[in-house]
Amino acid sequence: MEDRPGVVERAFQIARSGAVANTSELRKQLAAEGYADTIQSLAGRSISTQLSRMITEARLSGSGLPEAPAGAS
Repeated sequence: MEDRPGVVERAFQIARSGAVANTSELRKQLAAEGYADTIQSLAGRSISTQLSRMITEARLSGSGLPEAPAGAS
């Protein structure tokens, strides 16, 4: 049996990565990874706010976004 993080832990990992633009994309990513209890687990306002902030911070810092090719300005 595969040992994988719970849905909330995985949501925080994805949010920190900057790989998604918003919580809707985050939920879609979790569903694609097989987390069936996504919507119910992330329905609270507090957790949604935390995830939104983490996504914004990660994207502003450039985390998880493609790097510019060498020599590009």
